[in-house]
Amino acid sequence: MANRFSPRPQRPGATQEIRSQVALELVLNAYAIGGALILFRSLLKSLEVDRQLWVGGAIYGITNLIVRPMSVIPGAETTLLGDLTVADATLLAGVVLFPLGLLIFGARTRS
Repeated sequence: MANRFSPRPQRPGATQEIRSQVALELVLNAYAIGGALILFRSLLKSLEVDRQLWVGGAIYGITNLIVRPMSVIPGAETTLLGDLTVADATLLAGVVLFPLGLLIFGARTRS
């Protein structure tokens, strides 16, 4: 009688495929978290939420690490809507346009 619980032989490359899928899921989760933080920052800045409130302090404290290098560019501190600056709007545009770029360039390489 054959052992029912013996592992099936895996096809070659199955382990690499699992690792690749895990890496992709980690990257997508990191993008989702970063994009949500930037989206919340843009929303709070446009509504002029002060950092004295707990939500403003939490979001601004984390996202200042991303915005600060962009704020040294001339004109980046220009306000657009409420407290939303050009640097904040540029990050928001990057979050929106990044998946569109992947979609467009991914379709070109498959053809």
